[in-house]
Amino acid sequence: MGSTEILLRSKEKGLTVSDAVGVRFSGNGDMLGFSYNGNAKINGIGFGTKKTNGNANVGPCITGVIDTRKGVPLNEGMIIEEGSIPGAIASQLPAIFALGSKFTGIKTKKGIFQWIIEKIRIFLSFILGPYRGAVRNTQTYLVMAHDGNDGKMFLQNDRLRISWPNVGKKPIFEKISTILKEATVPLQGTYIKNPVWNRLTDQDLISVHPLGGCPMGEDASFSVVNENCQVYSGKSGTETHDGLYIMDGSVIPRSLGVNPLLTICAISERACEKLTAQKGFKINYNLPSYPKNKGVSDEKVLGIEFTECMKGFFSTQSKEDTERGYQIGKDEGSSIEFLLTIRSENLEEMIGNPDHKATLFGTVKAPFISKDVITVTGGEFLLFISREDRVETRNMVYRMILNTEEGKKYLFVGAKWIQDDGLTNIWRDTSTLYTTIYDGETENSPVFGKGILHILPEDFAKQMTTMKVVNSKSILDEVKGLAKFGSFFAGALYDVYGGVASSIVPWDKDARPRTKRPLRVSSPEVHFFKASDGADLRLLRYKGGNKGPVLLSPGLGVSSLIFSIDTIDTNLLEYLFENRYDIWLFDYRTSIALSSAPLPNSGDVIATKDYPAAVNKVRELTKVDKIQVVAHCFGATTFTMALLAGLEGVRSVVLSQISANVEVPTSMDIKVGLHTAEILDALGIEDMTAYTSDKDGWLDKFFNSVLALQPQSLFSHDVNPVSRRISFLYGSLYRLENLNEETYRYGLGEMFGVSNIKAFEHLSKMIRAHKVVNSEGKDAYVPNWDRLNLPITFIHGAENRCYLPESTELTYKKLIDRFDPNQYKRHVIPDYGHIDCIFGKDAHKDVYPLILQSLNLY
Repeated sequence: MGSTEILLRSKEKGLTVSDAVGVRFSGNGDMLGFSYNGNAKINGIGFGTKKTNGNANVGPCITGVIDTRKGVPLNEGMIIEEGSIPGAIASQLPAIFALGSKFTGIKTKKGIFQWIIEKIRIFLSFILGPYRGAVRNTQTYLVMAHDGNDGKMFLQNDRLRISWPNVGKKPIFEKISTILKEATVPLQGTYIKNPVWNRLTDQDLISVHPLGGCPMGEDASFSVVNENCQVYSGKSGTETHDGLYIMDGSVIPRSLGVNPLLTICAISERACEKLTAQKGFKINYNLPSYPKNKGVSDEKVLGIEFTECMKGFFSTQSKEDTERGYQIGKDEGSSIEFLLTIRSENLEEMIGNPDHKATLFGTVKAPFISKDVITVTGGEFLLFISREDRVETRNMVYRMILNTEEGKKYLFVGAKWIQDDGLTNIWRDTSTLYTTIYDGETENSPVFGKGILHILPEDFAKQMTTMKVVNSKSILDEVKGLAKFGSFFAGALYDVYGGVASSIVPWDKDARPRTKRPLRVSSPEVHFFKASDGADLRLLRYKGGNKGPVLLSPGLGVSSLIFSIDTIDTNLLEYLFENRYDIWLFDYRTSIALSSAPLPNSGDVIATKDYPAAVNKVRELTKVDKIQVVAHCFGATTFTMALLAGLEGVRSVVLSQISANVEVPTSMDIKVGLHTAEILDALGIEDMTAYTSDKDGWLDKFFNSVLALQPQSLFSHDVNPVSRRISFLYGSLYRLENLNEETYRYGLGEMFGVSNIKAFEHLSKMIRAHKVVNSEGKDAYVPNWDRLNLPITFIHGAENRCYLPESTELTYKKLIDRFDPNQYKRHVIPDYGHIDCIFGKDAHKDVYPLILQSLNLY
């Protein structure tokens, strides 16, 4: 708008320009709207210069978009983006939105229960501020569409004015409002229209993307600038003023229906390129995008070092295709392997700067090149370089000169292609190096051959243990550095193979960083795969022998780590491995080892989608017809549901603590009777976590203080806030005397994490029904009782105060009354609670032998 105003004023003073100055103005179809006081947490209010004080961070604006432009005429398309509101006006928002909701709001969900919850959230926003309650649960919509280009700008009373009669009454804006209302329905919020778009203001609009006014075109008769952004010097023709350019949004002659920044930049950069070419200038596009370091601090920064071993095959017969080179080399026995040490003196630079090169040194064995060990010089390692020719793909690049005893030199260039395509291919991407060797020291030398190297699981595990932080001042620095680089380098595999240090911040600020003990098992095979609906799942295979295979499934709010935790002398994984079982640790979609853990998922999808996928994957990879299963808690509940839903391919089962019948203590009955999970869901709380540390904000610390005053915490002398949260969320899961100090102080924080409220709601419905039901409370499973006609062993802690022993007793009695009683066993473990049957300090003496006995029978 500024450029248009300048030209209009210049025209008044006598500058000859096109009469098109001021025409073809567009607001880019901008429209504003809100979903107010919904059931989902949005956290869309900024903080400005204020501290967050424990509130959730807002994050960047406009990272999500609904694109409706595909398959519709150009002028009918639109995009809807999420927005955030500046913190400067945050304090005014509770009143503004409450009034807007009352006078113009359109509710998308009705009912007395919803009305009560909405009023509570409004009250919370007024009392606790905009970062709580109704305002916290408000989604801002930013829309761009097509509003035409018939607006006009002109000067009046020495001010720039815009004339665009009835623009707000165009059908496109009514269409936008209807779609925004539809978008508010799943949020169960109140739709509030653009505040100025109403009858009182004659449907006024707000635009943050004004376009046009100095439109680009072929000549001055209807345009102001040419294709190079040069201003026309007459009212017609193509002559231009020398040196007068306009390079901004005013040259765009119509709406774009999308954020115009890139379009404006592209047009402006092109104009600059044409201008410099005309003047004989040259732009250096290779300038660094960041300033060089002006001074070097004497203080050393953290660095990283690790050793990597990879093996594969290579052929000189393939000059183009690495896959073909690998296959030919494999057929001919033409092997290649290396042992390399990679070192960077600056960990932050290595992770944050794609141009940062780490040094690389070591040896290569390649009999087809030299019968002797080949030394490496001039080695470089670059971490995660983006590839322009491969979308959403990054490279790890290895470059080094191979020096043979015969005096020959070869350039070795290898690349791992890490694709951002989810977890399914992460092992393949991280463990595969596509290799080219040049007959000379540069890439201009002739290609000598191609091949592929792989890293074996056992070598990858060793590699993780070789990682060490250099220049660290403390153990805590070293642990943090290892965790940061390890998770960046190995991604989701780091938690599986992640060396000897725990990256979890202990709840006790005085606790030392924990060193893990090596497990007495082989390195795992990692298998990421998908359920039928596309959800990511994970299996970790530890092949201790040919017995089984046996799948181990954990409970809610934990992961398969409960079976492999190293804080006890012998865990269930080690116990079964020692007894020659082929063990598969399963992490279904709510496992805290997966990013999907907080997402709203009930037990139904785990039963009907995750278990069938997991059982079939194990059967496929082991080539067996039927497998065995050990399932604990929520894993046992959902696995029972899976069997009742028709799951096949299972020959025997061990169920820990629960199955088809559900009986709980009175305290749990009261909590469920108050519909606690449903109320939390309605308040927009989608998940809760058992994990806490001394790094938490004030609200979490306040919550921990409240839990410390609960009778259970006071009388049990439970001082661990993680443990108190576990008891609050699930009831009493263990007897403290059954946990050793390492598990209590460190292990609980490592094993327990986030749980989604939808799963709690489902559990509540089962507790009220006293049996497994679907997430809608319908009796969808128990009528299929005949599907439990297979060997099942029940394990139950006698002191279980989460699920009473009567739960499995009822199921057991029904089964032995109906089917062959010899195929059912039930063991009640004296002096044990719930999950201490899995990781209690003496579980390997008191519980595991009973699990093994059952598995050995079938």
